[in-house]
Amino acid sequence: MDLQSVIVANAIGVLVLGVLLVSSRLVRMRRELGDMLFTLTCVLTVFSCAADSLGFGLEGIQGKAMHVILYFFDTVTYLNNIIVSALWCLYVDVRLNGSKKHMLKTLKQISLPGAAGIAGLVINLFYPFIFTVNDSNVYSRLPFANYYFALTFFYLFTGYIIYRNSKKDVAKMTFIPIRMFLCPIIICTAAQFLFYGVSLAWCSVAVGLVCMHISLQNELTYLDPLTQLYNRNYLNNIMKQFSSTHSSVQGIMMDMDDFKMINDTFGHSTGDEALTEAAQLIRNAAPDGSVPIRFAGDEFMLLIPGDDSEKARRVAESIRSSEKKFNESGAKPYKLSFSLGLSSFSGSSEPDSFLKEMDRRMYEEKRIKHCNR
Repeated sequence: MDLQSVIVANAIGVLVLGVLLVSSRLVRMRRELGDMLFTLTCVLTVFSCAADSLGFGLEGIQGKAMHVILYFFDTVTYLNNIIVSALWCLYVDVRLNGSKKHMLKTLKQISLPGAAGIAGLVINLFYPFIFTVNDSNVYSRLPFANYYFALTFFYLFTGYIIYRNSKKDVAKMTFIPIRMFLCPIIICTAAQFLFYGVSLAWCSVAVGLVCMHISLQNELTYLDPLTQLYNRNYLNNIMKQFSSTHSSVQGIMMDMDDFKMINDTFGHSTGDEALTEAAQLIRNAAPDGSVPIRFAGDEFMLLIPGDDSEKARRVAESIRSSEKKFNESGAKPYKLSFSLGLSSFSGSSEPDSFLKEMDRRMYEEKRIKHCNR
């Protein structure tokens, strides 16, 4: 691969990621952990594209200073290869699990191979066994460089395993284009490994990151910004999927009792807090693979794929139990209470009838509560 082709490939990577970083500045203002990991991955990829091009462009130029510069660029490229691959794992973990604590646990589990790779790069500065830059300032890959290709595939595979093992929020998995991210990277990295002098890996990472960004934008259109549950748009979308695939699903409609009184007594900021607490309570009670939704205002919904109506009833009881524990704790000045309505969708019935039946049963329970006061 000639110098011009290397520069063009890496320039494309820098350009698309530059546009991505500029266009996503409003998203980054949220300062969420996933956004920070994604931004760091993009910045390191831009730096690696530039370092890769400079390494190719400066190769063969004589001088001790140039020898040091080439060693620096090549070492940083190998180092970023480790960091960016590991960041991919952590990003997938955060997107699916939403927990810093869980991410740190994952980091601890995957850090040893990367730490060994970093230690190897330090040793390589004094005793070359990964790569070398000879007296003519020409780069050569040594046999142990294969470890770093293997390390890349290890982290990519680990990220895929994290994705496959995440069953808590199946809906969120649809917004991580795992194949669109991995396929170009695997193909281009394999080509770079097999054909010495080919440099497409960092450009392929840039393409994968753009795919991830587009997916993230799609996810944001389906998320309620306050509670981070899925919204009415996503409900409409997923019900179309259930209808087209003739899939059965159980539904629980939930309406917060006396929510207006919380707003009137404690103010709207406390009302928002109550909605967030309610959303967390529902999320904690939701079984693996279910979809929690903020339907409208103080109304929520939980969709549970399958035809097990008894499972839906157990989940409803779990929500009532969690509601009782929350109120008995006295942690907040307000109490949470839900009126619930359950219904089943067979896959062949009308989605509108399914939603209306849940709504009818929920209001029926609310009327009974009101009459018993």
